[in-house]
Amino acid sequence: MNTQSLKMVYRRDTNANSIEKRMKNVLAFAGLDRTDLEFSHAERRLLLHETAYGEKVFIQYPGKETVSNTPEKIRPWDFRPKLLLPTGDFMKDLSFPNIWDDLADMHDADTEVLSILAALFFRMAFMEGYIKTEGSCQYYDYALPSGTKINEGVVDFSWLKPNLPMDIVREVQSRIGLIRGASLEAYLIYNDLLVQNEDCKYYYRDVEIRHDEWNSKVGRHNTLLSHISVIEYLQGRITFSEIMSRFQRGMGVAPVTVGRIPDITNNLITRA
Repeated sequence: MNTQSLKMVYRRDTNANSIEKRMKNVLAFAGLDRTDLEFSHAERRLLLHETAYGEKVFIQYPGKETVSNTPEKIRPWDFRPKLLLPTGDFMKDLSFPNIWDDLADMHDADTEVLSILAALFFRMAFMEGYIKTEGSCQYYDYALPSGTKINEGVVDFSWLKPNLPMDIVREVQSRIGLIRGASLEAYLIYNDLLVQNEDCKYYYRDVEIRHDEWNSKVGRHNTLLSHISVIEYLQGRITFSEIMSRFQRGMGVAPVTVGRIPDITNNLITRA
């Protein structure tokens, strides 16, 4: 497999550049119109990506964290990704432990697959190669809990979107098969939107609630680097106790250090 397009050099300014990109996306998602929308009563599905396999990836909002009896816990930009499969069914909403289970299921594919997935997640953690996408996006509003469609239309939306190396994605797809009925392309975009929501929530907490600087180590960064820690364990490079210690220290996340990335990715990702 030609993995040249996956290669990346982590430099001194890589993290600073990624923080700038992440902030642009946070503000883009924060700026979505939420007029007359309310969690569990009237929610919007906004179509953000259609895959080569025929899936549609939406975000649905407002999310459950937009409502709380404790004002400090309210996150008004909360959303969740929704993945519509070619069958017409939605993939089950996933938590991060679900994704770690999926990585474990891919363990038997081959060693190259795990290295490639680690490189993809690392690039996503730092938004490497993301491209500005702007235009009209279709939306659908639904009354809940009935699920009745009450409105539809288009909104102009601009955001930085993953530019996946599709030749590599298709090759990996052929080796691992579908993931919960979804293609790898759809699964990666779904993951990207999951961590985008994490960035939105933590940015709001730090900047809007605490009136402090955004702690950019949390959200996208530590979640995707935790995915790579799971891969490192599946590769047999660390022991069960080592990964459990990381999760304990990280209080539910286990970000890998950048210094370990070249070995995990088979030098697809290197350091300057």
